[in-house]
Amino acid sequence: MKLAKIALAGSVALGLVPAVSGTAAAHPIKNRTLTDNRLYGAGPLPDTDCRERPVKKADARSAKVYLNEVLNCLNRSWTAELKQAGLKQSRVKLTYATKVPAKYCGAKWHKGDWDSYYCDASHTILIVLSKGLLEEPGDLYLFNLLAMKYGEHMQNVAGIYRAWLDVDYRNKAELAEQTRRYSLQGYCFAGASLRSFWKSFRRAREDWDDLLYYLRGWAGKYGGNRKSITYWANEGFTSGDPGACNTWTAPSSKVA
Repeated sequence: MKLAKIALAGSVALGLVPAVSGTAAAHPIKNRTLTDNRLYGAGPLPDTDCRERPVKKADARSAKVYLNEVLNCLNRSWTAELKQAGLKQSRVKLTYATKVPAKYCGAKWHKGDWDSYYCDASHTILIVLSKGLLEEPGDLYLFNLLAMKYGEHMQNVAGIYRAWLDVDYRNKAELAEQTRRYSLQGYCFAGASLRSFWKSFRRAREDWDDLLYYLRGWAGKYGGNRKSITYWANEGFTSGDPGACNTWTAPSSKVA
């Protein structure tokens, strides 16, 4: 069963959402690494000054400069959070490609899949700076692309990723719900990251609303429906607190 989840983790990250069957309600998650993680008690992420570098259309170099700066900001904000939680930071590596690789982190990467991938084994984020991604680079999409993958890194550092793999499931419906809990927590962590930089970004609320519009387009059986994505992303952004991102104790209706 663990092997199935490892394979599914790659599928969710790449935007592949195979159909599943089964209607039984999932039993409660009892693993305390998931339900009572030390990260939840560390309080809101600190307000962090972060400069958004300009990104030119169809210009991979300026996109790299932007993302490298965002990574530095994420490191500052989350390092303080992990210290407060009594967890050890493990630096993430950021790499780039201009076209999708044939394989990454042991998984095949098909054309048309998502633009990023977090490899838990090497703590590496790959961003594919494709032509399509750089068509409209001025919004928060690039930021969120990296923040979501960084959120997966935090799940890995805090033991959440491994604990999720270890949770048993009785049927495909339970597998789907557990995977949604994992995925939706990533949306929430990314929203909390954005909140910690929001003052220095000097953006209008409409920019957040526009980002939510994009995020809802990622809805799926394993990633959460539009309502759940909106709810958890807003939980993170409104509070700025990873403690608001405890999807593992939420009722099934909140992780549909």
